[in-house]
Amino acid sequence: MKEKRNGKCQLHYNLREELTNLVQTCMDEYPRKRSTAVNYRSTLTSFCHFLDQNDEPCQLSRRLIVRYEYWLRSRGLLRNSTSFYMRNLRSMCHMLKEKGIQCDIGIFSDVYTGVDKTRKRAMAEQTIRIIKSADLSSEPTLAYWRDLFLFSFYCRGMSFVDVAYLRENNVRNGYIRYQRRKTGQIIEIRIEQCMQEIISRYPGKQGYIFPIITSVNLDRAYYQYRSGICTFNKMLKILADRLGIPPFSSYMSRHTWATIARDKQIPISIISESMGHSSEKVTQIYLASFNQQTLDDANKFVIDI
Repeated sequence: MKEKRNGKCQLHYNLREELTNLVQTCMDEYPRKRSTAVNYRSTLTSFCHFLDQNDEPCQLSRRLIVRYEYWLRSRGLLRNSTSFYMRNLRSMCHMLKEKGIQCDIGIFSDVYTGVDKTRKRAMAEQTIRIIKSADLSSEPTLAYWRDLFLFSFYCRGMSFVDVAYLRENNVRNGYIRYQRRKTGQIIEIRIEQCMQEIISRYPGKQGYIFPIITSVNLDRAYYQYRSGICTFNKMLKILADRLGIPPFSSYMSRHTWATIARDKQIPISIISESMGHSSEKVTQIYLASFNQQTLDDANKFVIDI
């Protein structure tokens, strides 16, 4: 029988300790990947909760991972959500293995780690026009968040985290040049008049383009970013209600830009490079499916011989 400490298996305790140290290392050494570290911490909390609630063999095994997936699903999580935890846990185990800690990545082969195709989150071009033309002069706070959404859309669907961390030194010679925090890829975007108007309207502090982040402290800046995205999505819901349009969130600007570009006959290869995707396959995830009428018309065109 393995030794137990406070009713917990000693191996579980050691694994918990190693993973905790790993998460802290990610937080300290990779500030640009703070969101990844937060995801790891969330996964660790969930996994430890599972270990504490279940009488499992004292070893990191296929059976344990399968049981963890079953436990997640029993709590109402869908496949994409359980996959989120599995992918994070697998990545952490891979990092432990690189540190010389015995950890078999193959134990994840019996659980789902993919991403199911979900309903696309793209807005109609007409909806963007409604948002853009809305008179919000009597509601400056709502206008500010509306303009940030439009700025994101104008910048090829720039992620909110990149908008928040955008700095003055990212703007040179009429271009925005920044490194995507998610992938590290360098993106260059010519500043159009509509973008410059928004930049000029909301001057930032401490070298930031927008006043979303105002602190030079990394931890405080990250907290302001997280607080900002929560407020952003809350205000977008209020905006949708004001304008009588379907609810939308910050990330829909990215899906919408890609879909409108596709509908304007811009090649997938150009859309993919514009968004900083590693492949056209990634871009396809962002593109909303053609509506049924388009498919019906295409079929009629083909068979009308």
